[in-house]
Amino acid sequence: GSFNVTVVDSTAPELSLPADITAEATGADGAVVTYTATATDLIDGTVPVSCVPASGAIFAVGSTAVSCSATDAAGNNASGSFDVTVTDSTAPDLSLPADITAEATGAAGAVVNYTATATDLIDGTVTVSCAPASGATFAVGSTAVTCSASDAAGNSTSGSFNVTVTDSTAPALNLPADVTAEATGAGGAVVTYTATATDLIDGTVPVNCTPASGATFAVPSTAETCSSTDAAGNTASGSFN
Repeated sequence: GSFNVTVVDSTAPELSLPADITAEATGADGAVVTYTATATDLIDGTVPVSCVPASGAIFAVGSTAVSCSATDAAGNNASGSFDVTVTDSTAPDLSLPADITAEATGAAGAVVNYTATATDLIDGTVTVSCAPASGATFAVGSTAVTCSASDAAGNSTSGSFNVTVTDSTAPALNLPADVTAEATGAGGAVVTYTATATDLIDGTVPVNCTPASGATFAVPSTAETCSSTDAAGNTASGSFN
């Protein structure tokens, strides 16, 4: 008598998949991620593996499941999966102005405008917050402007620059026109006059004149020299006869 022995292949291929992968985003679309997935079958040896998304695809920010499968010649199928996580841990890139110098336009200082921007790899242009803000009035002296920007993933960056408001404007002198007086004696005549000065920053500032108002002026003519200096050391001078 006789009998038949049938050998069957019911064993699926053995998949070899990578562990979960984490990659840093390189642009708004996410990141290109490559990986290796293989399968070995007892009968057929190495068999092709099909994965979706494929190795070399662009993976968006967040977590994506990669599903893989392999089938041997007998139709036995093996499947498995792993995760690809694309993260955004890169802060925006701040673009701040260089230090700014402005001339005071009044007692409060000067209004200063500036431009501060930020660009993120993922989110593109993002809002920048600065204090003091552009268009604020900056006092005479140096003020640090601090700026910061955050992307949608919560990555933050900060920076600063200085705004210096200077006072290089001398006071404005208000002197009398030339004065003529009649001699009252051999020494000449006592002459009084008014000389004032106003500064943009300090307001009314003292005026020093030589000879002083109320002095005795000799015959025939005396040159009167006046000067005024503000708190920043700017001096204005003038004269009359």
